[in-house]
Amino acid sequence: MRRSNIRLLVTICVFLALFVLLLCLYSDQNHYLFSQKTNSYSIDLNFDRKLLDKDYELDLEDEDVLVFLHMQKTGGTTFGKHLVKNLDIDQPCECIKGKKKCNCLTRKQTVWLFSRYSTGWACGLHADWTELKGCVDKEMDKQEGLHRKRRFHYITILRDPVRRYISEWKHVQRGATWKAAKLYCNGRQASLEEVPFCFEGSTWKGVTLEEFIKCKFNLANNRQTRMLANLSKVNCYNGTGMNEELRQRLLLESAIENLKNMSFFGLTEHQRDTQLLFQHTFHIKFSKDFEQFNKTHSEKAEHKVTEEQISLIENLNALDVKLYKFAKRLFEERVKVMTEEMNESESTPVSVVESKSGGEQHNEGLGVREQHNETLDYVEELFKEASKK
Repeated sequence: MRRSNIRLLVTICVFLALFVLLLCLYSDQNHYLFSQKTNSYSIDLNFDRKLLDKDYELDLEDEDVLVFLHMQKTGGTTFGKHLVKNLDIDQPCECIKGKKKCNCLTRKQTVWLFSRYSTGWACGLHADWTELKGCVDKEMDKQEGLHRKRRFHYITILRDPVRRYISEWKHVQRGATWKAAKLYCNGRQASLEEVPFCFEGSTWKGVTLEEFIKCKFNLANNRQTRMLANLSKVNCYNGTGMNEELRQRLLLESAIENLKNMSFFGLTEHQRDTQLLFQHTFHIKFSKDFEQFNKTHSEKAEHKVTEEQISLIENLNALDVKLYKFAKRLFEERVKVMTEEMNESESTPVSVVESKSGGEQHNEGLGVREQHNETLDYVEELFKEASKK
């Protein structure tokens, strides 16, 4: 073989080796960068006082607007009705029997509540964080007929992922579809190629749990994480062009960050603490107690669900499981701080719950905090897998 050919062959081999090395370094760097992000992000789980003790003096007559992000089957309908019917404020919503929407206007005729029962589904049916962020201000301009400075307070309710998933299955089984949801992101709706329907025909009525679980395009999977995340960070509903593991981690990280930045969130499983925390956060009260409904369609169905099916549901909703563990811990810590402040105050404001049930609420608050022993360490749970890979 001639020397020139040998040199050419060696050069090609060197370039190929460098190319492979660069690919490996790039892959490792991506993993390293993400690990660094998540490791530094995990420090936030120490929860500084500002995060635990959110405090807002709302001026609904001026710039403050409550924006309710309503995720399916989290008890949002009940909470949404509390907002329009039971808030004890100077200018409460005006609800007329027979009409789906209430008028939630200030004396200046500006809107102070953006929700299903006040403005309707103005940004789309069950609009998620991504849709609301790109839509709310414009829609309020339309409804008010003017552009003004506003300070938005995003609020939401989360629910145990397994129970929420079962509840959604039962709801779909009864004929619900949410086909009208826009799934709007980066200036367009998701295509049918990106999010195909799980069923043919107008509904999925009568679907079995096995069928519901088997559809890999089912938007019930990790719904809470997806609806709280900034979907622009993962190219919206386009699953190509990004490693799936990285995509899921970015979704979870974004959902947690957005949840932390929200003015308030509550938990379906802790209605009374949700009410007290809302009142404590915004310094406004409800005129009616929140009730803990222990028997829902999902809970009635739970005894018919096998352990194997529950395990499948947990796997399908792994992101939601981790998100909920984070949310529950943060919620518990906020309840703890709230209770301490109320106990230390010389003029502790008597909540509706306390005035009617005496010490019952205080005991319930303690019950939530005692559940720390049952809560898995979030950092270990969330990033143990990442360290193995």
